[in-house]
Formats: sequence, C-alpha cells, structure tokens
Amino acid sequence: MPRTAKLTDLDSVSSIISQLSIFGGATDAQLATIFRRLELWIFQAGEVVFQKGDEPRYVYIVKSGRIDLQLAENSLIIHKHYLEVGECCGEASLIAMHKHTTTAIAAVDSEVMLLSRKALIGLEHEDIHLFALLMMNLARELARRLYLTDEMLIGAMAGKSSGQ
Repeated sequence: MPRTAKLTDLDSVSSIISQLSIFGGATDAQLATIFRRLELWIFQAGEVVFQKGDEPRYVYIVKSGRIDLQLAENSLIIHKHYLEVGECCGEASLIAMHKHTTTAIAAVDSEVMLLSRKALIGLEHEDIHLFALLMMNLARELARRLYLTDEMLIGAMAGKSSGQ
C-alpha cells in the first residue's frame, strides 16, 4: 500500500507540471490552482500503482522514479512503456470512464502526484477556463497517443506481412 505525503512546495514540482502537455498554456496562477489539488503517493519498487480492471480515479504524474506500464492477458505480459519523471498516465481511462486496460507498477522507488477526478470536476465549477484548457490538452494528448498506436500497429502489420 502506498504511503501518502503532503506536497508543500510548488517550486519543487513546478518544473515538472509546467512541462506536462496536459497543463500546456496554463498561467502560473492556474498551475498554482492545479498544485493545490495534487496528492502525493510514495511507492516502493514492485508496488502496484493500479491494475488492469481498476476503476479510474486519478491522472498519475511521475514526480520521481519510474513506472512500468504493462499490458496483460492471461499469462502474457507485455511491457508497454516506462513512465519517467514528468510523464503521466491514467487520463484516457479517467476521461473515457472505463476501467484501466493496463497495469502500472513502480519499477523503482517512486513518488507519483495524483490529480483526482473529484479535483478535476471541482475545477469545472471554480475555473471553467482552466477546466476547458485541461480538457482540450487531454484530448490533444490522447490524439497523439492514438496516432503513435496507429503507427505501431502499421509497423507490426508491415513486419508480419513482409515475413510471410
């Protein structure tokens, strides 16, 4: 079970959150608003951040360490991606409101900042412009990932057909 800690210093994470594409275009004041809503969880190496089939509750942002995203089906486990400092995951499941399709495991001791669905919805009522910016940025990020997935699929299919 992860430990929780308090994020107390915006300066300690501002370089991370200001570089995230999902927070692109946000002013310093808006980044401070987001910061106040973030939680911090601390995972030991090998601890599960979330599992395939879990209900989505957060966008996960790596503050330190590395998170291994895995696709698993029956006994087959495929490493999908290592999330490094400043990368995030969970937003697709959170926005689509469907269960996680991957499992995330701390590859090393890691600190992960979380933006909850509740906090995100709270922004809709407090700062509609910031909420709209976040939704637009999330949509862009998901479109980029879809494009990359399409490229991977085309590459895999091209390799399969050339090997026949």
